[in-house]
Amino acid sequence: MPHATTPSVSSDGSARSRHRHRDRDHRRHSMVYFEEPEPKQFRFCAELTLQIRSRRADHRRSESLEDEILYSLTSGGIKSQILSDYPYDHPTHTHTPSYKVWTITSDHSIQSKPTEYKHAMKFVSPLFRFSSFDTWIQHFESFMQVLNRDFETTSTHECSTSIHLAPVDQDHPEWTRSDIRALSKSILYFESCLDAVMPLYRRTSVFAKSNRYNKQMANLTTAECFSHLDSLSKRKYIAAHMVRCDPHSSTGRALGQRSDFPHSGYRWNFLNLVHNKSRGTIEFRQPPGSTTPGEAIAWIILTVCFAQVACAKGDLLRPKERPNVQTLGDWVYREAVRANVPSEHRRRLRQLFDDAMPIVSDSKKADLGIVTAEPPITVHDKHGLIWREKGERNVAMEKFDGFFVDPVLSLVLRDSSRL
Repeated sequence: MPHATTPSVSSDGSARSRHRHRDRDHRRHSMVYFEEPEPKQFRFCAELTLQIRSRRADHRRSESLEDEILYSLTSGGIKSQILSDYPYDHPTHTHTPSYKVWTITSDHSIQSKPTEYKHAMKFVSPLFRFSSFDTWIQHFESFMQVLNRDFETTSTHECSTSIHLAPVDQDHPEWTRSDIRALSKSILYFESCLDAVMPLYRRTSVFAKSNRYNKQMANLTTAECFSHLDSLSKRKYIAAHMVRCDPHSSTGRALGQRSDFPHSGYRWNFLNLVHNKSRGTIEFRQPPGSTTPGEAIAWIILTVCFAQVACAKGDLLRPKERPNVQTLGDWVYREAVRANVPSEHRRRLRQLFDDAMPIVSDSKKADLGIVTAEPPITVHDKHGLIWREKGERNVAMEKFDGFFVDPVLSLVLRDSSRL
């Protein structure tokens, strides 16, 4: 799949606007269109991490804030639960997250400010079938409306909107080796383009490190990366090599590692597939925190549409050609049209790419190859890494596991428009 050369971009982004029409004309002639296979269908679960403060009460402890959030959501018709590790039964807490409701929990990798009554919270959505737009979009709009009505929501540089994906297939709801390989190639090839639609601080987060510049891929050309992925015979090997971390990196030193190890803190997290879990999720961790429903919905649509077209066409990419942000935007937008994403949200998706800002070098030329594999980390980052490694529960994966062991799963797969 050929891609147009990236135009020069000034530090204020003005050149991008001047050359947009010329670049689109060039892309119109340079893109090759292949016969469109049926898009791969996905089920997803989103994790929203934010700083939260009540508009009604001053909470010095996160537990009392969780209780108020639960009351507000339940009163607003949003089924929710508080996830707890209490060793005893609690009337409003649960030990097992349900895939049918929102799950509320604290997030200790994000800095809370108890003296300002702000606490870091994580909200994990129910599982949804992506193609059921009326259901899940309305659900996110209602959830965010209640949350913003009763609470102040703040997205700091540490906050994120993470999206977990798993295939939808009544007979074989699992990732195939070809799916993982094609998606991995697309992730490596287009990483710098996806970076361009992210805030700068989400390009340098230790919790969303570069897959392209991990221990396995950093010293390979893109063509060599593709050949390496082709050579791997099992799904778990591809997954492990996409999240391979150096023990001498900031993350490795913080965790006291002595040899290469797989780690969840990459832009695209494959760790759930490393232990041969073909039904595990692949998680996109890079999007920033979302304080409005439009933001959350846009990141979900970007993630799923990228994954759909990547699984279909990732093996057709030409690794020696330079990736282009606006071409990727066209690629993903066409998939959104084909998937029947509502027009309002397709416009939001298009706007993400129209506003994209590639990394700019000192020569004022857009250089999509400039990236820091892993920047220095703060003391709080170190504590967050340790907590995520040793204390954080994988709530989204627990929800998917619960879904697949549900005794009425076969009926749900056939009859539920939402799941």
